[in-house]
Amino acid sequence: MVRVDMSTWPIVVIEVDGLATVVAMEEYNAAMEKLLDHAEQRPERFGMIYLSQMTDADHEQHKREKAAQKLSNDWLKVNKERIGQQCVGIAMVTLATGMMKVMKPIAKLSMKRLMGAPGDVFFTQAEAEAWMTERMATPEQT
Repeated sequence: MVRVDMSTWPIVVIEVDGLATVVAMEEYNAAMEKLLDHAEQRPERFGMIYLSQMTDADHEQHKREKAAQKLSNDWLKVNKERIGQQCVGIAMVTLATGMMKVMKPIAKLSMKRLMGAPGDVFFTQAEAEAWMTERMATPEQT
C-alpha cells in the first residue's frame, strides 16, 4: 500500500506499509514516477516524509520479497539523480524502535547514497516536519 499526499506541497507525505510484494512495489514505483514528473514541472524543490505505522513485529512478519527488493533497487538506480535534483530531503517516521536503532545512526549518509537526497529518521511526524521545514528554509541543501 502506498498513498502520496501532495496537498501540502512542497512537503509530500507518503504512507507506506513495507512494500513487501512485487505488486506493492510496482504501485510505489508508479506513484513515485508521478511525483517526480510533478516535481519537475514546479520551480521549487520538495521534501518527502514517509509515514509507516508498522511496528517491529510487523517488519518481522512482512519481509520484502526478493523480486520486490530488486524492483526497488533497479528503480532507484535509474531515478536517484532525479530525486537528488528535485528533493531537499527524505524524512522517515516509524513506530518500530528496532528500525529506529538501526537507521538513525546511518540515515543521513545511507539515504543520500541510496536515494539521492539526504535523510533522517523520526518517531513523530511533527519532528519530521520541523526537520523538513529547516531543510527547505536553507537554500541548496546537500
